Amino acid sequence: MSENNINIVEELLPRYCDGNVSAEEKEKVEIWIRQSEEHYKIAQQIQLIYLASDTIAIMDQVNTDNALDKVDGRIRRSQLKTLFMWGQRVAAILFIPLLAAYLLEVLIPEKRDIRMLEVRTNPGMTTSLTLPDGTKVNLNSESSLVYPETFDGDLRSVRLEGEAFFEVVKNPEKRFVVTTPHNARVEVLGTSFNMEAFKWDSIVSTTLISGKVAFISRSGQVNMKPGEKLVYNIQADRASIYQTNGEAEISWKNGMIIFRKTPFEEALRMLTKRFNVDFVVSNNKYVKDFYTGSFTNHRLEQILDIFNASSGIKWRYIPSENQLDRKSKVEIY
Repeated sequence: MSENNINIVEELLPRYCDGNVSAEEKEKVEIWIRQSEEHYKIAQQIQLIYLASDTIAIMDQVNTDNALDKVDGRIRRSQLKTLFMWGQRVAAILFIPLLAAYLLEVLIPEKRDIRMLEVRTNPGMTTSLTLPDGTKVNLNSESSLVYPETFDGDLRSVRLEGEAFFEVVKNPEKRFVVTTPHNARVEVLGTSFNMEAFKWDSIVSTTLISGKVAFISRSGQVNMKPGEKLVYNIQADRASIYQTNGEAEISWKNGMIIFRKTPFEEALRMLTKRFNVDFVVSNNKYVKDFYTGSFTNHRLEQILDIFNASSGIKWRYIPSENQLDRKSKVEIY
C-alpha cells in the first residue's frame, strides 16, 4: 500500500468516520473512496467499526438502576435487570446494521445505486464519447474510461487507463477529476487537456491546451498553465514541466502522428501506442536523436524507413516464439 493510502486509512479515515475532519480533508477522503471498490470497502469496514463502538459507548451510559426504579416493584429486581440488559443487547444487534445501512447510504459515497459504464478501445483504434455532463472525450488506442451513468454530488469523477483528450464542460459547482492507476490525478472545472496514463508505462503525462488544471500525485500538487506539458515519473515520484503548443501530443485524435523535435524514446512510445508494437532497443547510439515530421496514413515500416534515411537507425521485426502474442516486436539495432 502506498504511503498516501496508508496516511488516509490510518489517519484521515478514522477522523472522517468520527466527523472530525476539515472540509479539505473530507474532500480528499471522498475522492480516495471513489477511486476503487477496494477503497470503498475499506471505508465501509471502518465506518462499521465506529458505529459498533459508538453504540457500545451509548449502552454503557444507560443507567440501568434508574430505569428500573420506574418499573413496578412487583417484578423481582434481579429478573428485570437481566431482562433489561438482554433487551439492550438485542436492540444493539438490530440497531447497528440499520444505522450502518443508513449511514453508508448517506455519508459514504455510494456506488451500488449508480451504474458504472466503461468504454474500451482495441489496439490501433480510437473512439470518442460524450459524458453525462456534456464533456467530450477522445480515447486513444488500448485505453479505457470508467465513468458513472450520472454525476451525483459535488464531484465529476472518471477513471482513465491509457490516453484521452478531454474537453470538459465548465461547472463551478462540480469539479472534474480524472484518476489513474498510478495514484496521480488531474482536477479541473472546465478546460481542454490531454492525459496519458498507461498501466504498463513508467510515466503519467498531462498536456494543457486551455484553462487550468491541477496535477496531483504523491509528491504534491502542480498547477498547470496552457502550453505546458507535465511528465510525472512514477518510480522517482518527480514531475517535470515542458513548454509545448500541444500539436504533437493531441495529433493522435485526428489520426495523425506529429513529431516536433521529438526525442528518440518519446518517438518510439508514440509509435508503440499507434501501431501496437513493442520496441527492443539493442543499440543506444540513437538515444540523443530527435525527429520532426508529420504522418497520417503511413505504415510503421514507412515511418521507420524515413527514420533510417534521416538518422541511420536500423530496424527489423523479431519473430515471435509464441503465436498468441498480440504485439509484434521490432528491434532497433
